[in-house]
Amino acid sequence: MAVLKATKTKQSLKKKGFTQDNSHHHYFEFWHEGKVIATTYTSHNNEDIDDYLIKAMSKQCLMDKPFFVEFVKCTKSQDDYISLLKSKGEIVDKPIVKTPAKDLKKKKK
Repeated sequence: MAVLKATKTKQSLKKKGFTQDNSHHHYFEFWHEGKVIATTYTSHNNEDIDDYLIKAMSKQCLMDKPFFVEFVKCTKSQDDYISLLKSKGEIVDKPIVKTPAKDLKKKKK
């Protein structure tokens, strides 16, 4: 059974690109290219995050539990997370569209 320290979890999420918003909980959002991809939250009590909450947070972050534990322990990076999200289709690279030079000449006239 895994247990994570709340403080370490919060620090790790922020280090890996999540932004924090405080209200009655600590909300964390992961943004990529102007779009919110994942959100999760922790309570203010700073108690250890137990197995049940680890599973819930990992689902909210669109990753499996083992990946989430490694992510918090810093053995997985933000780049690893983005690669995971891309492999799941949560992030899609925008294709680069180039305008042919001949079309640019026509527009100038």
